[in-house]
Amino acid sequence: MNKNNSPIIQHITNYLEYLEIEKGAASKTQENYFRYLNKFVKWLKLSKLDHIRPHELSSDHVWKYRVYLSKYPISDKNKNTLKKVTQNHYLIALRSLLTYFTDRDILSLPTDKIKLAKGKGSRTVKFLNIDQLQKLLITPDTSHNIGLRDRAILEVLFSTGLRVAELAALNKDQIKIKPDIKDIELSVIGKGNRPRTVYFSERAIKWLKKYLDSRDDNDKSLFINYRPGKKDDNSPTRRLTPRSIERTLEKYSKIAGLPISVSPHTLRHCLHPLTRIFTPNNIVSARDLFFSQEDNIQSVSWNKFNLKNTKIISKNYHITSLYSIWADGYNLICSPKHRLFTIGSNGVEEKMAIDLKAGDYVMGIKKINIKESNFIDPKLARLMGYILGDGVVNKRNRSIQIYDKDKKFLEYYKKIAEELLNIKTSVKKNKQSNSFKLNINNIELIDFLLNIGFGEKSNKKRIPKEILCASLKELSEFLAGFYDAEGNSGSIRMFSSSLELLKDAQIALLRFGIDSHLYKRDRTVMLPQKKEFSHRFYTLHILHYFDQLRFLNNINTLKKKKIIIDKESDNEKLPIGKLLIEIRKDTDKKKIPFSYRLQENHKIKHLPRYYDKIIPLKQTVKKIIKQLKDLNYKSEHLKNLEMIVSAYNIKWMRIKEKRRLPSPRNSSYDFGVTKKESNLITDGFISHNSYATDLLNQGADLRTVQELLGHQNVATTQIYTHVTNKRLREMHRKFHSGKDLKD
Repeated sequence: MNKNNSPIIQHITNYLEYLEIEKGAASKTQENYFRYLNKFVKWLKLSKLDHIRPHELSSDHVWKYRVYLSKYPISDKNKNTLKKVTQNHYLIALRSLLTYFTDRDILSLPTDKIKLAKGKGSRTVKFLNIDQLQKLLITPDTSHNIGLRDRAILEVLFSTGLRVAELAALNKDQIKIKPDIKDIELSVIGKGNRPRTVYFSERAIKWLKKYLDSRDDNDKSLFINYRPGKKDDNSPTRRLTPRSIERTLEKYSKIAGLPISVSPHTLRHCLHPLTRIFTPNNIVSARDLFFSQEDNIQSVSWNKFNLKNTKIISKNYHITSLYSIWADGYNLICSPKHRLFTIGSNGVEEKMAIDLKAGDYVMGIKKINIKESNFIDPKLARLMGYILGDGVVNKRNRSIQIYDKDKKFLEYYKKIAEELLNIKTSVKKNKQSNSFKLNINNIELIDFLLNIGFGEKSNKKRIPKEILCASLKELSEFLAGFYDAEGNSGSIRMFSSSLELLKDAQIALLRFGIDSHLYKRDRTVMLPQKKEFSHRFYTLHILHYFDQLRFLNNINTLKKKKIIIDKESDNEKLPIGKLLIEIRKDTDKKKIPFSYRLQENHKIKHLPRYYDKIIPLKQTVKKIIKQLKDLNYKSEHLKNLEMIVSAYNIKWMRIKEKRRLPSPRNSSYDFGVTKKESNLITDGFISHNSYATDLLNQGADLRTVQELLGHQNVATTQIYTHVTNKRLREMHRKFHSGKDLKD
């Protein structure tokens, strides 16, 4: 398809790849440009121009967008609008997108048609006066090692403009201090992996020497931690972390009485673009949710663990590494710092993906309710499910071909097609294999199917989102049709080479309260040409008895199905071991005969086996709670235990596998959710918002130090400067001579 025929919105993902691969833009730059362009996307949608193609964008459109930016409020509470300098960030991003179109030979508006805003909104450089700077630098008490270290840190930051992370990474052997040396220049790898040179002034060298002379350790790190006991933590180094340096700067800024502007922590988490997220009306991918104007989302209430609608308060885009987590047949792909829920010693607790391991349990959802919307005739939904499983949609031949070894199935769907479309179809023997073929010729149906996502290769197939969000009747018929094509006769399971297709089916089944388990399998088969062919395929199993019953009651397939009764698998388990340990400690401390009475009254022996070796069944936990109450035991631990047991729509899933995906640079999406609920439902998992700790809390103080270096760019939250030009060397020496400052 001609690139110019695609709407501008659909070019943005390729544009970000262009920034990374051809322009070598850093991850943060890509994130910022994505965020800026998202404002343009929002304006397009508000203006009902989301269909507009690159060559259709006009100067008039750009002017209207600029007017929109000039009136855009900073927040709901603050009536102030975007500053001119901020408006320019959005215009620069749009201009960069037009440059991409030019490089790709896509006809579009020339970049010179986008003029940047001018006027009073541009930022002016602010400087600390000598008294303020003096207060900051002399605040540390240099009569002891910690004070000497901290004074050296302040002096080096003032002199070099190093980022906090760069400062923390410095080693002693990088700093060569000689008796007659007056300055040092050092090459560092900075933002975007770009090398740059930084300069150490004579003052900075003086305080570095005093600090290094006070040390008698062998640690290679330039700046180390002096906390008592630090040597005994089995760590190979005592290196200060960037966060420790941030706290140090915050402390001295407060002591010096300098103005502080604290940046709020941002609630966020990072998800793979295809992750399914539940809203009150939809099941939508993370990517689609990001670009939509949807601000409602489904969360789990912490009071009763029931579903509750809440608000999205922020959206962000990131480039990050990702982990794939498999837990009891559910799969989630997320960033290392994405947080899930476990049960700890204080009840339900959050845990980062990077810290989870096989055997841990995480929180999942049993059933999802969304507002139903009618989409198509249920009979057509059934035919579509069958086509998705065993059919080929071919626009070139203007035909839909469906294959099956069972002729009776094809005759069943032949009747549906003829009734719905008022056409004649035929079922014939397939000459190439031992099967039959149903041929449907209807261009309107073909166009309809292609428009909602049919026509992909077998390993890329998906259930259309319109079907996932349709009425339960339509969804039921669709799944029945799909099962007729890809389901098993006997035990209830479905097959596909598309992981995302079966994940769609798994999420669709949650609307009926049906728990299913997804598995992957590598298989090698012998082709007729005597060649081996290896491939991966996936199966979706309905394992538990009551889930099988729900499937039979809701999904009326043609396949003969067999109920597999496994009473043990139907008993719900609760991983409360850590919480149980705390209760046992507390009852022992209060001399309550908990274990004895539990054994005597409920025949529960050897309570410690439930700490980690055995996961107790829900009915066992109920007996434990009853016994504690009979003993008049009260505590927060017991309240937490009761809350976990009473959560009828929550399940605990055991992690079977966690692995890091090969690529360190993947697109991911953040959604900030109101702090009251602070969770959302993602691919069947309950996800928590992770606190982003990459923002400094004391931006204003570091900004003033940065401005003291003569740099206006304060877009990042870490100190950074680019004194890399040799022509600035003498200026640096003069500026940092410190002749007006006291040592």
